[in-house]
Amino acid sequence: MKYARVVFPLPQELAFTYLIPDRLQSTAQPGCRVLAPLGRSVREGVIVALMEESDLPDLSIEIKKLTDCLDTTPTFSDELLSLTKWIAEYYMSSWGEALQCAVPAAVRTQQHRIVHLLATGEQIEEMRKRMPVQAQILVILRVSGDLSPNQIARRMGRSYSKIRPVLSTLQEKGLVELRSGFQSKTTPQNATVISLTKPFAEIEEEIESLSKRAPKQAEILRMLIDESETTQVYATDVTKRANTSLMSLRSLERKGLIRMASVQVIRSPLSLEPVAPTLPLSLNAAQATALEAIREAISLSGTSSSRSDRIFLLHGVTGSGKTEVYMQAIAVVLESGKGAIVLVPEIALTPQTVSRFVGRFGSQVAVLHSRLSDGERYDQWHRLRTGQANIVVGPRSAVFAPIPNLGIIVIDEEHETTYKQEDASPRYHAREVAIKRSKIANCPVVLGSATPSLESFYHAQHGAYHLLSLPSRIADIKMPPVQIVDMREELKRGNRTIFSRELRAMIEDRLAKKEQIILFLNRRGYSTYVFCRTCGYVERCSNCSISLTFHFETKQMVCHHCGDKRPTSKACPRCGSMYFRYFGLGTEKVEQEIIKAFPEAKVKRMDTDSTTRKDAHQKILDAFKAREIDILLGTQMIAKGLDFPNVTLVGVISADTALNLPDFRTGERAFNLLTQVAGRSGRGKAGGEVIIQTYTPEHYAIQAAQGHDYHRFYQEEVEYRKDLLYPPVSHAATILLRGEVEEEVIQEANVLLGHLELIQADQFPAVEIRGPVPAPLAKIKGKFRWHFLLRSKSVENLRGLIRQALDATPPMSIDLIVDIDPMSVL
Repeated sequence: MKYARVVFPLPQELAFTYLIPDRLQSTAQPGCRVLAPLGRSVREGVIVALMEESDLPDLSIEIKKLTDCLDTTPTFSDELLSLTKWIAEYYMSSWGEALQCAVPAAVRTQQHRIVHLLATGEQIEEMRKRMPVQAQILVILRVSGDLSPNQIARRMGRSYSKIRPVLSTLQEKGLVELRSGFQSKTTPQNATVISLTKPFAEIEEEIESLSKRAPKQAEILRMLIDESETTQVYATDVTKRANTSLMSLRSLERKGLIRMASVQVIRSPLSLEPVAPTLPLSLNAAQATALEAIREAISLSGTSSSRSDRIFLLHGVTGSGKTEVYMQAIAVVLESGKGAIVLVPEIALTPQTVSRFVGRFGSQVAVLHSRLSDGERYDQWHRLRTGQANIVVGPRSAVFAPIPNLGIIVIDEEHETTYKQEDASPRYHAREVAIKRSKIANCPVVLGSATPSLESFYHAQHGAYHLLSLPSRIADIKMPPVQIVDMREELKRGNRTIFSRELRAMIEDRLAKKEQIILFLNRRGYSTYVFCRTCGYVERCSNCSISLTFHFETKQMVCHHCGDKRPTSKACPRCGSMYFRYFGLGTEKVEQEIIKAFPEAKVKRMDTDSTTRKDAHQKILDAFKAREIDILLGTQMIAKGLDFPNVTLVGVISADTALNLPDFRTGERAFNLLTQVAGRSGRGKAGGEVIIQTYTPEHYAIQAAQGHDYHRFYQEEVEYRKDLLYPPVSHAATILLRGEVEEEVIQEANVLLGHLELIQADQFPAVEIRGPVPAPLAKIKGKFRWHFLLRSKSVENLRGLIRQALDATPPMSIDLIVDIDPMSVL
């Protein structure tokens, strides 16, 4: 093939044709990453097709050549090319953007600048006395070859800002040249291993001989004999333990007593603590029925079975043994030589899930998520790609894992909104992507949850998914009773603390029994707003239309949308009043109140503020598992997936935090969170209880959560959605316009409205258009936000209307974001 079609990670849906030079003919294949000229620069793109003839209509156009091919084996398989093409079409992004999100940044290349020496030896000598700093740079380049500006600065012991003007001067004089290059962001890590080359008897003789002349070398040989059964002995470990240098090893190598070799070291993100192996558990009748259905679908992979026979919704109450069903299904897949993807909604859940899977499947398990270092992500991705690992556990991006022969996809807690990518294009939902990938790979997908999303349960009710039920906990453990406490009544009785009398009494009881407690509040920080009681002034973010949250630990007010921070004021900035008070409740304040009320308890807070460091999640959960923590307080990251048998009390500090948001999923989110966090209690033989504190005890989501009654909630919620034509009975899309000048945003929104209404009336009368109106969060990060909401029973009609309207609208100077099947309209 002479020509390649290449796409780039650009927002425009464009593909470019390039000539394949002879030297790249053997390597340039669909799915390979290439470097190619684009405009005035060279960019990394992906080949999506090869052609024998040019597809350009004007044959007089000179076709540029590919600069280089970065892969010997395609990074993107045919399966991933098809998947990302579908993502681009469904979620209205470019194919290049979809491909970019399908591979970790650690695997991609990055552009860098290098300094190339042009000066002659004579020129350098002439400058030594007159311009010593310039001469020093030139000498460094003559000795070391091409270097980056930062490398030059480090060798000079200076900062880059100090040498930047000097480099500019040298460039103007024609003594150096700044060039652009590409390099892998991450490369394999190697280490030196050592081994003995002679039998033990001969080595013992050498030790005797070296004991007086070279005692360190003799000590090293003794170590190697003692560790002869170790798979690999690293040179760095040996020199550290023997308190010697690499010279001792080189000397032993020259004597022919040891062999030194360089090997690749896998940077493992897994805990250094060994995980005890586990065996498959006996299944109860419901688990066995579910597994048999999945096993049958696995056996039919590759056949023309109907789509619904391959999509399973495993609806099981908390503690019903869904994970055991997942693992036994995956074991069936592994027996046939295939691999598995296991998605979890939170990075916080990854350590515990990974431990379970490593205990069952050992080194076959890899993990991928954003908290890994670049090196760890690079190694884990390559382990999967090369088949060294064939099970991956991770959040939504793991749906793109390069497993060559995929046999099953599992999505745990499939209802979670974190499976939706919301901050960048493409705004995909991992559940829908997983279902599409399973269709391409012809393998089953299992969606598991105690509180399925309304979309999934609706599809199961209408035959699109195969519903499997686990109605009771394993070992006949009872669901914990849930008590609703009306905090309005607490106020009437004079209790103004955050703990109702019932919750306080139960906490004291559990602490006395040495049992553990989880307290939940889905709001971080100390106080949710700062308010002047004299003039009514509220501290607001200057960039966003929201109040600032006070954080006690940092003594700062923080915007949770743009990250803006400012110090606290002792007096009102507007009127100078000293009646400047902190109102509202966050996890920091609750933590202080717990410590004050129960000083003997060991308390730990787990939220995004307390888990910023690497492995922070795992350290907290390990300490809780080891019973080093009595009370674990946290946000939604502690509400699901955690299994601690000694937890006998769960307390919800306030169930009202999410009930009053202007979003159609508010009730669903509240029910899911309450049911999931309640499910952390009573997983052991001691049983457990749950207390939910609320000012709206009559709300149907809270009433259904009290009885762990998903069906009751579903019936009420789905009727509300039908009345208002919201998902799952329809598809929705939002169009968000944002800009720094609100009048400009409004003007552009009205222009777009004109095109939408014209095309709707002519071609898509069944699509409903709402807006434009200010978004509930009307200003974020200094940009005003107006949005449209579109609804239709046909997602094809939604996309068709939006695409045609955007094509008819002149280019805008503001941001425009389309979100198909949004999880929120805020």
